[in-house]
Amino acid sequence: MTRPTTHRLRVRGWLQALAPLHVGGAGGDPNGALTVAIDGQGRPYVPGTSLAGALRTLLHPASGPDGGPRGERANSLWGYAEPGTQEGTVSRFVVHDSLLATTTDLTDDAQTAAPLPTARLERRHSVGIDRHTGTAAPGILHSRTVVPQGTFLRLELDLGSTTAQLADDRAVVRHLLALLREGRLRIGAARTRGLGQLALVEDHTDVHEQDLSTPNGLLQALTAPGGGTPWPRTDWAKEKAPADGLLRVHVDWSPSAPVMVRSGTDGFTVDAVPLATATAPDRVALALPGSALKGALRSHAERIERTARALDAPTAEPGAGVPDRAAAFRRQLDQLPAIRLLFGTAPDTGPGGIGALTVDDCTTEQTIPAADWQRVYDPPGEDGSTAHLTALLPYGLERADHVAVDRWTGGAADGRLYSVLEPHGLTWRPLTLTVDLDRLALRDADHQHAAQALFMFLLRDLEAGRISLGYATNRGLGDITVHRITLTLPTDPDPVELADFLTGPRAKDLTHTWRAYLDGTL
Repeated sequence: MTRPTTHRLRVRGWLQALAPLHVGGAGGDPNGALTVAIDGQGRPYVPGTSLAGALRTLLHPASGPDGGPRGERANSLWGYAEPGTQEGTVSRFVVHDSLLATTTDLTDDAQTAAPLPTARLERRHSVGIDRHTGTAAPGILHSRTVVPQGTFLRLELDLGSTTAQLADDRAVVRHLLALLREGRLRIGAARTRGLGQLALVEDHTDVHEQDLSTPNGLLQALTAPGGGTPWPRTDWAKEKAPADGLLRVHVDWSPSAPVMVRSGTDGFTVDAVPLATATAPDRVALALPGSALKGALRSHAERIERTARALDAPTAEPGAGVPDRAAAFRRQLDQLPAIRLLFGTAPDTGPGGIGALTVDDCTTEQTIPAADWQRVYDPPGEDGSTAHLTALLPYGLERADHVAVDRWTGGAADGRLYSVLEPHGLTWRPLTLTVDLDRLALRDADHQHAAQALFMFLLRDLEAGRISLGYATNRGLGDITVHRITLTLPTDPDPVELADFLTGPRAKDLTHTWRAYLDGTL
């Protein structure tokens, strides 16, 4: 049944993708890339159901005081249904589908003027690395289509209210807008691996309040610009979001050797091409995706704990088939409690769930015109030359040829010549990592501090240059120099240097917890 409504709070505006985004759609090749959602007119969009679920979780986190997304307060706003019964209520929030766009322009009838063309979509590949062989784990390869960062999402939502509820509902809307303005909304797949972060475009967002209890109010809702009485932006924009339970880590670094993640698409005249992502309709930047960064950190974190425990990773029997080898890989991911807490695990291997650690994409400061980048995929000249690649030299990209040497002849091995488009002299943005301390406590209160201790070991080794990033790290690429690591704790807005934290009293407590965790006395 419907809810009684005498007032309505209406939000119309835009969200902007601060990172690539994937909200999956139906159909497509089951053996191909996971597709994004496409509406009936062939335009990429985010369904209102997906956006409503993410907004509900944002407003009512599991660690919050109102019982989380399924708590009484959340149910009263967003509705609920009791499985197997007819008990439930409808949502007082109405969240519309969100069309993706390249600009915030609207048509005369308030429709999106510049829908995102499907040609602008990008593709990301992910693979699991077997801890024994160091190569791709069988059956653990997938790819997904993603919406590029910078894309705009149309935001249209209404909150039905009554006179008795109006004051509380106004506070709810202000609180939601404050969270969106600070970029706390993440939606879609791979949210802890660099995808899905959205932020409110404040200057292009308006809030109107409608009084539906009187004839004059109804007439105003139908005829006034925006459909009601506007809220002054100074009223809702000054709302501050409450502190969250996130430990934020900022890593300033530079490459001491070429650093890149290989794209899944080879060039025409070069074999290994760095992964690039669009930063604007006509420009791209090289990218280290959060999935690759998180994978490198997870592998090193496992190395730390397995070394401390003298514990080898599970492996399949010699001659085992692909299903058994894939199952052995999943057991590797599930074996260590602290690793599961930080990095997550698949539901079919144990107490599944996303990890507490989020690693964002890292891109170069320099951007490249998309037309110049496209030259990577141009064919060679009539004489077989690669002169067209010289257009990329000013951006620090140069082709390097490599060959395997035959151990008997001492000459080039047949069919073993390959080339890499190596990035030199590029400046990278800082690495950004966050750890949800509340999630650690909720998932496993006994091991939460051991997971924090392991994370500090990981940062220590990263600062010491013991972790390489990206492609061909065993062949001269991927070495980095870390200049500074700063931590911002949820209880203190002032950043602290990692070295200072590791010599402080909190680190000593974590050390004792780590020892108890390894001894089995925790």
